[in-house]
Amino acid sequence: MLWCIKHSPFITSGEKTQMFNFYKERGLEMPKPVVTQPVTTARGRPKKLFGPVFRIPPELDVSLLLEFIGADEGTGSFKPLEKKFVRVSGEATIGHVEKFLRRKMELATTCQVDIICADHLLEHYQTLRDILAEIGKRALQDGLLVLHFGLGLSPSSLT
Repeated sequence: MLWCIKHSPFITSGEKTQMFNFYKERGLEMPKPVVTQPVTTARGRPKKLFGPVFRIPPELDVSLLLEFIGADEGTGSFKPLEKKFVRVSGEATIGHVEKFLRRKMELATTCQVDIICADHLLEHYQTLRDILAEIGKRALQDGLLVLHFGLGLSPSSLT
């Protein structure tokens, strides 16, 4: 198994070392590489399909419920969030969640996004795993990490 990851053409040697150390430090089993199966084309020749090199184990994922709590007057127009359930890595930060919201809702740069979990205003650098560890069960609803977000005017746009 380790041979496959070490010799994968899609991962640099530095990435391989980081990935190996990540799992080793946490006492986790290294994910099994996805083996590509040849598919026969119409002419009878095998065709190789490329897929992901490895899958993130489910114990490292966090399922989010993103709840919109409103917008201040003057924040401009925005698209409603179509999917409020998202599954991401626990190493994702609140900054990543904000970028996701900005992209999906097509928010203006003058719009500020505040993200709250169980009455705690969250900082950009906080990871989802850290939030779960700090806030605990109060942050969860049916196994989902609940993040409330609101929109306001950024302080720089008021001047």
